[in-house]
Amino acid sequence: MTAYLDHAASSPLRPEALDAMLPWFTEQHANPTAAHRRGRHARQALDDARAVLAEAAGFTRGEIVFTGGGTESDNLAVGRNHPAGTIVVGATEHPAVLEPAVRQAARVVSPDANGRIDAAAVLEHVDDSTELVTVMAVNNETGVIQPLSEIAGAVHDRHPEVIVHTDAVQALPWLDLPTDVAGVDLMSITGHKLGGPQGVGAIAVRDGRMPEPMLVGGGQERERRAGTQNVAGIVGFAAAVQAALDDRTERLARIDRLATRLLEGLEHRIDGLRPTVPRDVRVPGIVHVCVPDVQSEPLLFLLDEQGVACSAASSCASGAQGASHVLSAMGLDTTNVAPLRLSLGWSTTDEDIDIALDLIPAAVDRLRTHGGTHG
Repeated sequence: MTAYLDHAASSPLRPEALDAMLPWFTEQHANPTAAHRRGRHARQALDDARAVLAEAAGFTRGEIVFTGGGTESDNLAVGRNHPAGTIVVGATEHPAVLEPAVRQAARVVSPDANGRIDAAAVLEHVDDSTELVTVMAVNNETGVIQPLSEIAGAVHDRHPEVIVHTDAVQALPWLDLPTDVAGVDLMSITGHKLGGPQGVGAIAVRDGRMPEPMLVGGGQERERRAGTQNVAGIVGFAAAVQAALDDRTERLARIDRLATRLLEGLEHRIDGLRPTVPRDVRVPGIVHVCVPDVQSEPLLFLLDEQGVACSAASSCASGAQGASHVLSAMGLDTTNVAPLRLSLGWSTTDEDIDIALDLIPAAVDRLRTHGGTHG
């Protein structure tokens, strides 16, 4: 009896993605740059995948550049050669954006108490020297949705030459990106948050806005990213995205129902538990709560022993649980409080929620009874 509630870290591979990938691990093995028939077939597969991702992102097919994942796409967007003070970055960004931006002395925009960064707050940090603004579409810890269309529109109205980037990795499973994240110049996406394979991603680039390439030494991706493309991974990425587009309406309604039942059940069973952010500012798939009078590490330990997979914060490092820069930026005091991220996805079932509602309150009660330790 196990419950997987860590889709925001990585979602199980969709069968559509696996079926699409299998031929490229066996008989379809040619290099897409090759001139022979098999190479042309591989190149066509990449073009077909670009079309799917372009539709999902709201860009054209030629504006899709394949990468090795969301972190590479984010690093590529932020770059390495911006003068001090010319990058504006949200304080709650994923480390793949925040760390390279801060290394270049970026101006950091603080969120409100709900983790939202509005256009006016961004504009306070933008001036004639600004080269890049980067704000993520959906936060990977809390699920908070940022008003990207408003931010991009406001920045471009005042400063048309400024490039606006968004990390849309967590947004791809939940938002209609062409509508909800319209107007950005650069968009980072990856597939393993919605049932695609790990280790493959893309950056969507408006014409003429391509950052300086990080990887050189080949002509792949129109000389925007050197290296032989991961054809199998890219095909699986596109298949997962297409499946997510096809089932979006049903999936969002189902996940919203499951997430509501999960949150309401935990609030009823655990004294003092509170949602970190209101439902109306987050995506349905991420339920982030704060549990008082327990500690994160022993809580996660007990839940893992019992078969509930979840996290306290971002799962972008070695698995170690440190203080959340996201919650700190929101002004939340997590002293003697266990932040808990429960993230749902395409494969989440009612049984997963039943198990979570049985085991999480029991683990909290055990820790409170025994003073917040394992014993």
